[in-house]
Amino acid sequence: MPMVFAWWGVMLRKALLCGSLGIAALHPAWAGDEFVASLRLRGGFDSNPQFSTGNGIGGSAFVGTDASMAAARKDGDTSLGIAAEASQTQYANPQATPGLSGKVIIRGMLGNDDLNISSVTTISDVSTYNLRSSDLVQSVKGEAKVGSFKLFATGEGARSSLNQTNAIFQDFLPEAEQYLRGTLIPGVAYVSGKFEIGTSVNLSVRRYAREFDVFGYRRDNERIQPFVFAKYADKDFSVTGSLSQLRGTWHDPDFSNVKTLLYEGHLHWRRDALTLDLTAWKRANETTFPISPITIDAAYTGKLSWAAMSQLTLSVAAGYATTRYLDSPFNAQTATVAFGGSYDLGNDYALGLDLTYARGILISGDKADALILSSSITKKFSPLVKEVEKEKTQNRKI
Repeated sequence: MPMVFAWWGVMLRKALLCGSLGIAALHPAWAGDEFVASLRLRGGFDSNPQFSTGNGIGGSAFVGTDASMAAARKDGDTSLGIAAEASQTQYANPQATPGLSGKVIIRGMLGNDDLNISSVTTISDVSTYNLRSSDLVQSVKGEAKVGSFKLFATGEGARSSLNQTNAIFQDFLPEAEQYLRGTLIPGVAYVSGKFEIGTSVNLSVRRYAREFDVFGYRRDNERIQPFVFAKYADKDFSVTGSLSQLRGTWHDPDFSNVKTLLYEGHLHWRRDALTLDLTAWKRANETTFPISPITIDAAYTGKLSWAAMSQLTLSVAAGYATTRYLDSPFNAQTATVAFGGSYDLGNDYALGLDLTYARGILISGDKADALILSSSITKKFSPLVKEVEKEKTQNRKI
């Protein structure tokens, strides 16, 4: 049961994207406005679009569309912003399931650096060959700065739907699992120049729509997760990291209580024509797997980019990901290596060529691999930036 590689076909539903672009287009260009967007058309061949064993559906040519946008406005102590992204992948092989995914994030903030309150609304949806999920998350955060200390508290509510393929049905569940989540996160941080260190605690509760899932398990649970975190950011170098311990209590006696160490870290470094990004994380994720309360997922990725010329950028990337199903001996792992190139055509157009090889061990213990070759053309849109630059040029002439 290949529950990894669900990110292969990540996309935003067209309706969400069109709605977001429409909101941004309703307003004229204020001095504090920002708007950027991009559209990428891609096509290629995937030797194993459902990342299965050699007895799978075979390879397939594919075409895809990726779109993203971000719009923001700041007026005094009030700022508003919206971001959206969309992706769709269609395969020539009729047995290959299209990949669709999308996300819209709406942000608002009132106040300044010393005292503010912010709101974030997130809507996301994913549909691939092995995952169907949707989330609606609303969070409100208050923050106050006292000297070098920053006090904050976040309240969050979410409604989620999750459906995954499984070994028992050999397909998706008859009905998706739906649940509500409530979270409270108080914390404090010390800020000094470009450095910040702090601590917080995540208190959360999950309640499922049905007392028993399709397999007869109670999945309601409560969790407490204390954090320590730190970050440093400079012009060409930044590093962030967090360490936490998750403690979870489940209502079903067949699910063991969870106690595990989690972490997340990212490093960004740039020197002359080289850019390096390293990321490592270990997280707890929801699952509908019959005998597991959650999964513990880990990923380690690195990417090195080289601006070979003013118009040409080359890159190489590698990654390793694992998924461990608690209360069971099952796990899955995937390793990838990718090579890419991007050529700037001017006028905000760019050509891309990417080659990715993936090899993994499925939850069944079977091995799988895939080779993906794709080419793309990307168009970027930044009308407000060009308008500001034009205005600056005219002012200089005056």
